[in-house]
Amino acid sequence: MNYFTRIKTLDDMLLLAGDFPLPEGEAVKQGGIAVCENGFVRVSTAIVAGGHGVMERMDTVENVSDRPLQIRTALSRFRLPGGEYEAYTQYSQWCAESQGRWTPVHTAVAARSSDARSNTTAAPFLGLYNLQTGRGLAFHIIENGMWQLEARRHFVSAGNMDLRVELGCDNRNLNITLQPGEKLELPKILFYPFRNRLDMDAYRLHRYCRERYIPKAFPIVYNTWMSNFDRISLEGLTEQLRKAKDLGAEYFVMDAGWFGAPNGWFDSVGDWEESNQSGLRGQLGVLAERVRGQGLKFGLWFEIERAALLSKALREHPEYYIVQNGHGFVNFADPKACDYLFEILAKNIRRYGIEYIKFDFNAALTNDPQGKAFADYMAGYRGFIARIGREFPQVYLENCASGGLRMSLSSLQGFDSFWISDNHSLYTQLEIFKNTLIRMPARALETWISIRSLENFGPVYNGDTTEKIIMSGDAAWDKLEVIPEDYLYASALGGPIGISCDLTKLSEKICQGLKNLICQVKQEREFWLKAECRILCDRPGMLVLQFCDEHLDRMILCVYAREPEQNEVTVYPVVACEAIYRMEDGTEISGTDLTENGMDLPIKGVCARVLRLEKIG
Repeated sequence: MNYFTRIKTLDDMLLLAGDFPLPEGEAVKQGGIAVCENGFVRVSTAIVAGGHGVMERMDTVENVSDRPLQIRTALSRFRLPGGEYEAYTQYSQWCAESQGRWTPVHTAVAARSSDARSNTTAAPFLGLYNLQTGRGLAFHIIENGMWQLEARRHFVSAGNMDLRVELGCDNRNLNITLQPGEKLELPKILFYPFRNRLDMDAYRLHRYCRERYIPKAFPIVYNTWMSNFDRISLEGLTEQLRKAKDLGAEYFVMDAGWFGAPNGWFDSVGDWEESNQSGLRGQLGVLAERVRGQGLKFGLWFEIERAALLSKALREHPEYYIVQNGHGFVNFADPKACDYLFEILAKNIRRYGIEYIKFDFNAALTNDPQGKAFADYMAGYRGFIARIGREFPQVYLENCASGGLRMSLSSLQGFDSFWISDNHSLYTQLEIFKNTLIRMPARALETWISIRSLENFGPVYNGDTTEKIIMSGDAAWDKLEVIPEDYLYASALGGPIGISCDLTKLSEKICQGLKNLICQVKQEREFWLKAECRILCDRPGMLVLQFCDEHLDRMILCVYAREPEQNEVTVYPVVACEAIYRMEDGTEISGTDLTENGMDLPIKGVCARVLRLEKIG
């Protein structure tokens, strides 16, 4: 469907409201741009091909009058044919990010963010599926602040309904002043058709992202947090460092607890100075040197957007902060505040030789004092992150926002990858990973392994003793879960691998298994950097993911079984029918055979299978 040809009037382009009359009459089209204007505003819509079937939509509102204009609503609008639709949205909260569900569009389906973090409450994504045609349309908001979306059945005339989709800037308390000659650029919208309801043909998006969002690396990371939280010592971390090096880690990241007052670092957030009385007691530089001495790169945790109410930073520079909800937040809309914070961060980067930063954000900034839904705030923040990238290109930037509450394409423009959740259950992480694949490339979604070995476990049914792998089932080791070894290694595939646990509590067997996993991932690193992913099966007891290159020359199939009532599963990979594929055991099979008959794989209980295929002709 050509959506540009469906634009006839302003009503087809935008939902626009303010203190001015709206343009009437037909839109003028020229050079791929539709324009509606009067003596007050000029509204334009451009829809261009972004490649791989992904379309880009850009809307602008320009003040062409001789007085300031107030805008209170400005949302991009799509008008779709009537019919029976279902809508897919994702709900997100701490430790339960990217939880997706289909809902019938009986009247309307809506979602919006609840603070300055893009994923809080919901994700900026909408899938629509027409039950009559068996085809769908996926929408992504490249948000520039708080956002909203809605799909609504709309009365046209008696017996005639269409579907209106409105996406863009959150209009709650919105009050944007446009001066004469000034333009307002609405958030860019990506959209593309799909047929597969399981993943909404997300491979299109993965290809699009591969060309535009290029990471610095595909790293193997050790993070200190889940080892012993903020109860740290130089000797203890040095032991973890030796173990991490042996496993094959490339970065060693010191998490929270390295700064602040002796009575607790949480009340010192914003004062990015090493503590001499707590944490490492002034020995952070020694740790950084030891990390480099072992051949790893040193990383550090910051919650750069927030300052505690008791912090020195907030007392000395209140003009640089917005105080809300019991926290101070850096006012990134103020260039002076950005410069102030950048100098503090740059000083730490140079002092400790930082090559990896974990940026966290653990509080809700909900009300923009400027009435712009944080558009100026986010523009300043992204400029701040881009400046780090320019002046310190060696620094890998990880985005953590109280877990995965900022996993969005907009954030991917400045960050290399995402900490997808504070929930360290690999079962839960796999669910989050799978759901987020619909709106993000796999290479940006980290997998975090937090485990311990339980050796000589008994009793077991056959009378022997055995080893169990215990993993954290939450954010703090309060809930424990058991994971089979094959499931552990398979669930770590797809994105960068992180390990955060006490490595001295792992058996030699598990350490060797992790070493083997990391070694193989490093050998396949170029594949994982560029891989697109398809969801072949998504049921409560069975998940099948296909990672492959664009031309289906090479693929890795991951089958995850969770207590299914079956002893085998048939997998139908997406392949080139005319090709011949070779499996790891040397078996050759045609693409036609795979398409028609699939692959029968034995399974038993909770288990995982990983199969590698390569085109040979």
